Amino acid sequence: MLLDDERPPPKGWLRVYWPDEAIQLLESGIVEEISLDHDLGNDAGGTGYDVIL
Repeated sequence: MLLDDERPPPKGWLRVYWPDEAIQLLESGIVEEISLDHDLGNDAGGTGYDVIL
């Protein structure tokens, strides 16, 4: 899973735009690898750090 608002995901990866989407996928148990962008362009919507917390 790639959390990023600008870069396209690598082949075979799912891209999400916001931390809440990433957290839902992590809770589902299907995520094997994750890449988190810290600067998503709108800190009010959260950052990759919010996913880690």
